[in-house]
Amino acid sequence: MNIDELRAGVEEHMLAQADSVGELLEQFKSRIPPALISGRGWDRLVERASGLPTSLATSGFGFELRLHEAEPRGDLGLALFHGSRSAAHFEAWSRSRPEDASARAVAGLLQEMGREGAALQRNAGTKLMLEYDIDPEHHGPFPDPGIFLYPTVDALPDPGSVQEPEELCVIADAVAGACGWQPDHAERRHAEQLFGARPPGAQLGAVGAFPDRPRALRVAITGIRSTHELTSFLERAGWPGRAETFAPFVEDLEAQGAFAHLAAHLDIDPGGVRPDLGVSYYARDTQWSKDIQPWMGIIDGLRSPGRVVPEKLAALTESWAGVETVFGRSGLLMAVRGVHHLKMALVGDRFEEVKAYVFCLVLPPLGTTGDR
Repeated sequence: MNIDELRAGVEEHMLAQADSVGELLEQFKSRIPPALISGRGWDRLVERASGLPTSLATSGFGFELRLHEAEPRGDLGLALFHGSRSAAHFEAWSRSRPEDASARAVAGLLQEMGREGAALQRNAGTKLMLEYDIDPEHHGPFPDPGIFLYPTVDALPDPGSVQEPEELCVIADAVAGACGWQPDHAERRHAEQLFGARPPGAQLGAVGAFPDRPRALRVAITGIRSTHELTSFLERAGWPGRAETFAPFVEDLEAQGAFAHLAAHLDIDPGGVRPDLGVSYYARDTQWSKDIQPWMGIIDGLRSPGRVVPEKLAALTESWAGVETVFGRSGLLMAVRGVHHLKMALVGDRFEEVKAYVFCLVLPPLGTTGDR
């Protein structure tokens, strides 16, 4: 059985587990520490996810956890891969909802990612990520999800990595179009400047946007190895902030060997690079580690008083990572949980938002998908 057949078997198994992402999440409620998501945060999360097809979670799901805020809540991350059984399921689901412009745009983007000979197919990679804002205080219609393309999977360069500014512009235009925006030449020019400023060996990790927020492309440059590489890159890219707002913290982690690499997340609009900045920390160059130990250097660096909510950091450290068996609707499931990355973001002129991006990969037990 080849990898595509194996993935198809897993997807078929997972599509039978629930009729919506919300129903699937309910099966995992007991595995999610209440300190991280519970109460109104959980109720609003399930309400949002109950309107989404299971195909968005056949490989699992992820949360963006605000470790600096007391309220137990998390934004939801879901992925699709063009050409997969789940992508076809999602496209069929979107056709049954002609009023949902966001779903149609995502389906169109998936089709273009898989179209033979298309520029997007050559440059965008295979992964499309949707980020759903979950605000317990929000009333009324839910905002459309953020849309992100990931041309580079890990920090290490590979033959498919984006190398030229023109390749970045193909991805940027596709994301803008999916948000209902027209391409903008000034925005492209600023994106090209940012791309050209990246340090040697650094990669274009992701390009995305949030259609219900003010227009901006969010670009992630990953594979940055040191504080000096980060600050020099930001200066060359024309970032208007001050490096001293974050450099001392990053330098402390670097001195301890706490991270393998960094990523810089910058917002670009037609006016240039905005002052918003996120710095992500990766314990390893490859993703999907199910162990918490590699993250302890970064986690220990966050323990200074007032930086994070201690109960949330403890729950993340003690109760999230690992592998366990869960009873699903159609049999046993394996849940592989871990930390994808940790991120700090500027608020005004203070480096104070602390977020954990965690994942739960959901798989049938080995041998249960059958040969196909």
